[in-house]
Amino acid sequence: MLAVTPTALGQEPERLSLEEALRIAWQRNPRLLQARQEVEAARGRWIQDRALPNPELEVSATELSQGLKGGSTVGDDSIALSQEVDVLGKFWLRGKAGKADYQATQHLLQRVWSEVAFEVTQSYNNLLLSTQRIGVAREVLTLTRGLFDQVQLRYNAGEVLRNELLRAQIESAKGENAVLEADKQITLDTAALNILLGREAQQPLTLIDEFTYQPQDIDPDHLLIQALQQRPDLKAREAAIRAQRNRWRLALSNILDNPTVSAIGTRETGETGKEQVFGLAIRWPIPFWNQNRGAIREAKAELTKREVEYEAFKREVGLEVVSAIAEAKLAQRQATVWKTGVEQANDLARLASQQYRDGDINFITYLEHLATVRETKVAYVDALATYRTQLARLNQAVATTLVPEREEDVR
Repeated sequence: MLAVTPTALGQEPERLSLEEALRIAWQRNPRLLQARQEVEAARGRWIQDRALPNPELEVSATELSQGLKGGSTVGDDSIALSQEVDVLGKFWLRGKAGKADYQATQHLLQRVWSEVAFEVTQSYNNLLLSTQRIGVAREVLTLTRGLFDQVQLRYNAGEVLRNELLRAQIESAKGENAVLEADKQITLDTAALNILLGREAQQPLTLIDEFTYQPQDIDPDHLLIQALQQRPDLKAREAAIRAQRNRWRLALSNILDNPTVSAIGTRETGETGKEQVFGLAIRWPIPFWNQNRGAIREAKAELTKREVEYEAFKREVGLEVVSAIAEAKLAQRQATVWKTGVEQANDLARLASQQYRDGDINFITYLEHLATVRETKVAYVDALATYRTQLARLNQAVATTLVPEREEDVR
């Protein structure tokens, strides 16, 4: 059974599987596009952190009346080239901190993808659910119209009262209204899915996946271990701790400022003529008053804070996984129960129609049977949608959402 959404201006609906929807989201979802730019920005900061300071050139002339070429007739002319030199591994520490920050943003990109993949899966399931609900609504409408036809015949034969005929008309109208409500929900769910895919809301779709029920073997211990090993937000925090540890080490290294080495060439002009002199100078601040203690304390406190946050977050991940497992198991059991209920509801609908035609049950009893059939079938498709969504949430909790392999452009 294909799930078809309303078409706009005769436009052919796109056939879309959940796998294809995830591929489109990977390339077009606005949150992912923003997260990729965050990665690029972090890469730029990493490149900048590894850049060496520029050298400085200083030229000095005491007299310019003869021009730069002629030089000064009195005094000295000089030229100096200076370079700040990193000591105590500062260049290396800055680079390691920048690289760890870059790796953290890469892991956060994977976390955003995990969240987007869940949102797309949930939205896809919602749209699929709406198409299933409209199918149930149309089936119930067919039954209520058949009921109205039977009541009409009995009323014309004088076998039932007018109030039964009116009630049958009302039930038929309620069935039509349920179909209209379900159709409206399809339009809204289509728009929500398209937005997640980075497309116009009115893009028509044909869903080619179906609700299927396949019980899963859920192992809590294995899933918890998997989550602690694979969660990208945990890896991002680990990278942030590495970055901050290197910043703390850099703060310790900054107790001693970098020296500046200068090569100096001087042309001295005196009574005896001109003489050229070459020399070397080193300027190195002495850490006497400022020993960078405040920056060291701040960096150490920030490192400790991130380590505490990391340990607390690991416990939160454990709670999230336990909660997701409980919800998935509940949804699986409910789907099993309602699957049996649908089989019984189909028998009930058939028997109730036959018994009403034969006069074995009255009008009110038949209506109650129809309501039970409708509620059971709606509950079953709801349970299937919830089960699929909870499995997706569990995949998100343990970080099993894979990046689509195909990289070509999508429509």
